[in-house]
Amino acid sequence: PRFSTLSIQHYPTRLLIASVVLQISLEMQDSMLESSGLPSLTRKRTAEQLDTRAEALCEIYEYVVDERGINPESLTVEHVIDLLSEEGILFWRDSRFEASQDVAFSLIGKKRSGATISLIDQEAVAKVPLDFEQFVNFISPVAHIFRKAFSEEFVVPDWPSLVADMTYHFYKAQDNKDGATAQYIPILRDANPERWALSVCSVDGQRFSIGDYDTTFSIQSVSKPVTYGLCLKAEGEEEVDRWIGVEPAGRPFNTQDLDPDTQTPFNASINSGAIMAAGLFASRFPDSTWEQCVDKIRDTWRQLSGENFEIGFSRETFESEKETAYNNFAIAYNLKGRRGLPRDVNIHKMLDVYLGCCSIEMSSEALSVAAATLANGGVCPITGKEVFPSNVVRHVLAETMTCGMYDQSGRFAIEVGLVAKSGVAGALMVIVPNVFGFSTFSPRLNKQGNSVRGLEFCKSLVKSYGVHIFEPLRSGNAGAKVDPRVNGSKDERVGSSRFVWAYQAGDGWAIRLHDIFLYMMVQAACASSEGLSDRMKNVVRSNYELVYRVPLRDTFLEEIIQDVTDPSDMKVLQQLKGERTIPDAFRSVILSALMSVLLADGQINEKEQTFAIEILSLTGMDRCVASMEVDRYIRQLGHCFKEVPTCEIDTETLVELLPNDMVEAQKRGEEGAANLATSEQESPSDEVILLRREVHRLQRKVVNLTHLLHESRQDKTARRKSIAGNFARMSINSKVSAV
Repeated sequence: PRFSTLSIQHYPTRLLIASVVLQISLEMQDSMLESSGLPSLTRKRTAEQLDTRAEALCEIYEYVVDERGINPESLTVEHVIDLLSEEGILFWRDSRFEASQDVAFSLIGKKRSGATISLIDQEAVAKVPLDFEQFVNFISPVAHIFRKAFSEEFVVPDWPSLVADMTYHFYKAQDNKDGATAQYIPILRDANPERWALSVCSVDGQRFSIGDYDTTFSIQSVSKPVTYGLCLKAEGEEEVDRWIGVEPAGRPFNTQDLDPDTQTPFNASINSGAIMAAGLFASRFPDSTWEQCVDKIRDTWRQLSGENFEIGFSRETFESEKETAYNNFAIAYNLKGRRGLPRDVNIHKMLDVYLGCCSIEMSSEALSVAAATLANGGVCPITGKEVFPSNVVRHVLAETMTCGMYDQSGRFAIEVGLVAKSGVAGALMVIVPNVFGFSTFSPRLNKQGNSVRGLEFCKSLVKSYGVHIFEPLRSGNAGAKVDPRVNGSKDERVGSSRFVWAYQAGDGWAIRLHDIFLYMMVQAACASSEGLSDRMKNVVRSNYELVYRVPLRDTFLEEIIQDVTDPSDMKVLQQLKGERTIPDAFRSVILSALMSVLLADGQINEKEQTFAIEILSLTGMDRCVASMEVDRYIRQLGHCFKEVPTCEIDTETLVELLPNDMVEAQKRGEEGAANLATSEQESPSDEVILLRREVHRLQRKVVNLTHLLHESRQDKTARRKSIAGNFARMSINSKVSAV
């Protein structure tokens, strides 16, 4: 309350308040630090960090209020949560934010009860206004996560683009109706074959789900890596190797064959290896029933999934599987007769634990978090707790990579190149180490027992994303596949500056890339609906200057125009390219400029789209990637129109801020509208129809220019605020020390 009368419109005051709030917080925690046994030097060092922490909190506040254009007087908890949501962070379902949740509840005079928060409480908290002091208290417990989210420092910096691409591949795979449900287990045979779900979770806890993601299903063989991991964690690698091998079997997943040399199962991903792993785990608890053993494994799944989901058990599935488990009984007796069982564990208990693990139920959303935990070296991304040591995870992932997809593992490793484990209920858990994990669920299976849609999704994904474990990301010849760990726009700017420097230094290949770039721009202008008009020449010049930072010589441009007589003729470009591979970084530069030319009139027709895909394919870009990138630009164009529904703008403002040829678009649109009104009084003619199309095109063009003007004004405002903020930072340090 003592800060309520202070103005928080200026950076120095914000810094002052942040410092005082942190000082109060530090004093409250001092006794706790002292009782914990930390030396006084630690507390002193913490106090000296107040200045830095206060400035960091001010930067987060500036992002929320200034850069996102939110009025400080109307700032609420909901604004901050929505910004996190855009980056894939689910505030109310993320254990890392419990301290901030407590602060939010204190603002409405309540206490958080339990891990699950009702929608009513969420809505009540979301409407609470935040002044600067409350904002600091709200974000400071986990300020590092807020900063990573708002500064694009997460492992997937462009989360909205990943979501858009995942959605594209999801619906593409949905059309596949091949395969059938598992016929040998009654409850699986009768499952709804139309179920289709996808969930993704990054190692930073960014999440996205689509389809039937909250539908629970039995995980079946997806349980095998976790049971195997528990054995490795408890028994050690040497002991586990005595009972279970690590080599691909080259046989169906339900084979009764054993390794002829060791009389052990080939690996932990086939039924014999998983049954042995269940026996090894159960043998550690001789006084526990099979249900209690399965509960211990379920608890591990709950930890892997972030402790936020219900990890169930289906007695119906268990009984249904046990009724038809003749082959699994044969495997168990074969193991007992030829190798023996660990600690002479009861064979029926061993089988019940195995079937019980197959009957564990969870949703694709929960399974994706478990996959992300394995991708994160065993540390759950939404709790920060270690479930498995990193050496155990490394061992499990290596074994699953070579054996996890039954007798389709080798083909999957070649075509997809990711760690994956499938189950006959239709689940698929996939791990992209150090980046993200995802899960799919669709009950239709192929003859190898793998989900048809899940496989289709994985194959489609790796055609456009550079996540295959052997993807050549550094060589620049991967077909311009998307690297989810890279911010596309930042990477494009860095790549562009490097090629420009090489061109200016006289590098031969850079000079050739320069010519390829210019030829493609001219061909794109010729292929556009407007043709190579004076205005389109200016668009080419603008894109050239944007990349190469120098004006384009008219004589050079005219020479290239003379060579480009037919936009569909790619002979010159093919000669320039030769046998060299255009680097992926430069392909991104070409893509951006190419779409800028084709979208100069605010629209793109089917012919222009086809041209764009053809010319990008010529650069070596994969056709699937080219198609996705063109679609992305079209979506962005539609988003621009959606955000700027009107095109009311005075000509004087356009004259001041935009080139003359752009102003002509407004004038020609007004003249065309007047001519159209006169012409429509008479019978429609071809001229009237063409005029109507021209007016429609120009009106959309003005909408696009209005959006550009709006962005220009925002950029100027941001620059002014940045300058003011930098000045404030330089002048406030001494005042903070006094505080």
